Amino acid sequence: MDRIDWLINTLKQQYQQKESPDVLLQTINQLQSALTAAGAGKTQHLGTAKIAVMMPVSGAAPVVLQQEPPLAKEQVITESLVDATPSINDRIVTPVPVLADRLRQEPIRELKKAIGINDRFLLLEELFGGDEKKFDQAIKTLDGFSILAEASFWIEKEIKAKPGYSKDSPAARLLDQLVSRRFS
Repeated sequence: MDRIDWLINTLKQQYQQKESPDVLLQTINQLQSALTAAGAGKTQHLGTAKIAVMMPVSGAAPVVLQQEPPLAKEQVITESLVDATPSINDRIVTPVPVLADRLRQEPIRELKKAIGINDRFLLLEELFGGDEKKFDQAIKTLDGFSILAEASFWIEKEIKAKPGYSKDSPAARLLDQLVSRRFS
């Protein structure tokens, strides 16, 4: 440590005497060699042979030799790219409709035939408490109506009025979608 102290003091003196950068750099290189030699036995390995991490000596502050000024030009370029208008491709290309979206909007002739097995199970469990007879009767009743207003009124009185009904549940939204498609 005596050599390190001596090199630090020498570097301070050279700096105060305004020595040339080459002389200062030579002293810094000697100081770096001395620090590397002093800390050579203190390498700590953290769990793997592929990665070795040199832990700093406690209380030592990192030395910053030169700090680069912020690059204002790069920031301006980046901001201009982020705020850019849509590309020509984005303006020309029209979105291709997905078949599943089109099929979800197709009118339905009979609710019973339009409800798939997964949807049937969802509606049956959430809205009818697992009672198949009530579910089948409700679907037959809804299929029997001729206008949306009748069907909506019946749903309000018979299904939505029951305790535990949540208008935001997936089953409630599915039923509303199916009934609107039925009468569209």
